[in-house]
Amino acid sequence: MSTLLWENLQPVLHPWLYEALISLEYPAMTPVQASTIPLFSKNKDVIVESVTGSGKTLSFVVPVLQHVSNRLYGSVGAEEQVVPLKKGHFLAIVVAPTRELASQIKDVFDRIVEYLPEGKTPIRTQLVVGSLSSTRQNLEDFLGSRNQIFVGTPGRLNEILSSSKVSTLSVEVAVLDEADRLLDLSFETEVESILKMLPKQRRTGLYSATLSAAGDRVFRTGLMNPVRISVQSKSSKRAAPTSLSIQYMLVDPERKLSTFRGLVKEYRFKKCIAYFPTCASVKFFYEILTKVFQDEDLKLFSLHGQISTSNRMKTLQSFVDGDSSEKKYILMTTDVAARGIDVPDVDLVVQLEPPTDPDMFLHRCGRTGRANKIGRALVFLNKDSTEEDYVPFMEVKKVEMSEMDTFNTDKIHPIMSEKIKKYMLEDRARHEAAVKAYVGFVRYYQKHIASSIFRLQSLDYLGTARMYGLLRLPKMPETRFIPSEKFPQDGWLTDLKLDMDTFAYADKDKERVRLETLEETKAKLIKDAKTRKLLKKKNESWSSKTETKDAKATRREKQQKKRDAIQQQIMEEGSSDEDTQQDWKDMLRQNKKQKTAALAVQGSFDDL
Repeated sequence: MSTLLWENLQPVLHPWLYEALISLEYPAMTPVQASTIPLFSKNKDVIVESVTGSGKTLSFVVPVLQHVSNRLYGSVGAEEQVVPLKKGHFLAIVVAPTRELASQIKDVFDRIVEYLPEGKTPIRTQLVVGSLSSTRQNLEDFLGSRNQIFVGTPGRLNEILSSSKVSTLSVEVAVLDEADRLLDLSFETEVESILKMLPKQRRTGLYSATLSAAGDRVFRTGLMNPVRISVQSKSSKRAAPTSLSIQYMLVDPERKLSTFRGLVKEYRFKKCIAYFPTCASVKFFYEILTKVFQDEDLKLFSLHGQISTSNRMKTLQSFVDGDSSEKKYILMTTDVAARGIDVPDVDLVVQLEPPTDPDMFLHRCGRTGRANKIGRALVFLNKDSTEEDYVPFMEVKKVEMSEMDTFNTDKIHPIMSEKIKKYMLEDRARHEAAVKAYVGFVRYYQKHIASSIFRLQSLDYLGTARMYGLLRLPKMPETRFIPSEKFPQDGWLTDLKLDMDTFAYADKDKERVRLETLEETKAKLIKDAKTRKLLKKKNESWSSKTETKDAKATRREKQQKKRDAIQQQIMEEGSSDEDTQQDWKDMLRQNKKQKTAALAVQGSFDDL
């Protein structure tokens, strides 16, 4: 235990930094901190892989502040002249994959530097993320405040460092948090561009819970003889901390929402993070749970990538700061809140769908059970499908799960279904939102890396559609996998079959526009039909036109032959010319009357 005490750390921490850590109730280091801080505070590059919730953030914040303090105040116990930092220069940079994670890292820095004694040069951090403020505003803040530490996301940091007003010559330390994500295809180019702009003689730290997934890409970051530090749980066979219990539940797809609602109402917890597959599904189910059911004992929050940066920050902060003593707090989100987010008192994580990337599974679960606190993570798997194979699949990745008994929804499910159906019928826009969320989910499902487990051919499309509250299946290619004997008539999932032309929006202006568009569409279809008919006739091939002319000529020839035959017959009987002409005309009239009478009889249905 003595090796984990801050006072025994080598090199010795700056006095103000040591006092700050003790005051913030960090009496001792965690194993990953004890292994990393001494090396990273000196002149070693580090590659750190440690289980989620083990204290990785502090294991790079402390070395960064130690390096900055050495540059601003001089090394501990050393007599050296301190050269002021030039305008436009900075000392450290921390790169994170998401704005939420970058904001939380900055908060950790800010909480510690509050303990700087008066008289010392202030240590300032600057948050640099897109959408929160413009690049120009970021530059003005940097030059005006002379911030020494940048914390931000790759895109905006790349823009800032590319400015001629910013110099990277004084940078001493760089950190990539959630480095496996930063080195994948979505960020790799921008991160490499950032690192190329920094001095080669710098200290670099790569941190993640699943860094092994980055493979050889870690060597593109310019590391100089790095030390690899891997701190796992007590059991080498387990990737998650021992304080975290991971379970799975086999659920009928149609009952996932009712199972989730029943579970969060019955289960005891303070704060819960619930992961949904897409932004559209978060928005849709948030509307359902807040407007249809309005459970007074639940406080719901919605967080996803389609919300503006400032609103996302406010939502996350409200969830973090919320008092869960009176209500249960639930954050409904996507993978935007799966990495690095540290929210105190989160003791339950629910995944309504497993993530498409298996490595993300542990990141989601790791939002609870942090810092040796007890936590539970639960994932729903589709009942009577191949999804149960996900359990042994994750065991290969050292993630062990135990089965949880299915929650009984026999009472709650019919009531919920009826209320959701009524809610849908009140506004066409709601059904359109449900369709969008459903289609988005199917697209999400086909992106699973473990495609042999999550197979489009075996997905319960009908049960999932009912869970999304659909009244009718949308037309999409994937519905061909529904067996013909199970496919509902015309795609209707309810006995109440609507006339979709009269299914109205609750918004009167929107409904007026829809009706106008519908009339225009119908008129256009009629016009297009007439146009197609004319074009068909106009564009008819020359061979078809020739055949038509030949047919007419043939008919005329046959008619003439008939006339000639009748005339010949009369002449042979010896009649006069006048009588012949008259008899010939009478016979033609008689034949015509007989044909008309025959047609009239064929078209009569009075006796039926």
